[in-house]
Amino acid sequence: FLSSISKIIHHEFMSSETIRKRYWARSLVGYSPFADARPNEGHLALASLEKNGYIGVEFEVQLDDVDEGGVSASPWEAHLVQRQTNKKIVALSTITQNVDTLHSKAGSRHVLHLHGRGDVVKCMTCAHTLDRKLYHEKLRDWNRDWIIEESKDNVEKEDQRLRPDGDAEWNGSYEELVLPPCDRCGSHGDMESCNNLYADNGLENIKNANQQPFYKTDVVFFGDSVPRHRVYLSNAAVDATDGLLCIGTSLAVHSAFRLAKRAIGRGVPVAILNVGETRLEREG
Repeated sequence: FLSSISKIIHHEFMSSETIRKRYWARSLVGYSPFADARPNEGHLALASLEKNGYIGVEFEVQLDDVDEGGVSASPWEAHLVQRQTNKKIVALSTITQNVDTLHSKAGSRHVLHLHGRGDVVKCMTCAHTLDRKLYHEKLRDWNRDWIIEESKDNVEKEDQRLRPDGDAEWNGSYEELVLPPCDRCGSHGDMESCNNLYADNGLENIKNANQQPFYKTDVVFFGDSVPRHRVYLSNAAVDATDGLLCIGTSLAVHSAFRLAKRAIGRGVPVAILNVGETRLEREG
């Protein structure tokens, strides 16, 4: 990925249909190679370490800590939690900032995707989730004429470079792109139900009743915050472990840096395997 490319800004995506159309147009170009990426030897090694019991930690959480709006409400996170009467046991071996799911593809089972997963889309009205490939199928079905027209001028261009959000650099036209709404609440006429669903998921009500519910890839865009339940689980994992290994990260992003600092503050040994100096080494 190129470090010079512009980031997707959360509030811009949420407030601008134009930005959303641009993102999903670029996704039609860039997502297939993103989704087809395969694990490397590092991912496979960590999966093997987990399988053989060399890495990983289990810890208990209270029922309310990760319930509604948390792990149990996220289908792709629910397998981390084992219910035992009035408590839950969480198993974690890997906490990753990456959204490419390569750790899971490699066979790691107990992975917390701190910044979300790029293979899932989520309705910003009712929190309904959908496999991203299914949403792309809908995008193609709803926009066949647009795809044919744009393909004439945008095949194999140099500006079609992969971006870390699962889209690609692409300078075609996207004003005519039609975005399929949510399967569950995608109608203008049922805003009261949508708002109730919002409240059930601990979210704010829709501010614009004329705005049709829309999907967003279930990742933390620049300017957004890591969901509270993932912060809670990552903190709890660090508190329960006897050692933290940071692999392939500069620790520049605060969500990872704070975990290493937390471990050090609790007297937990921290080891770093990375090319180049990290933020932890610079700032201590």
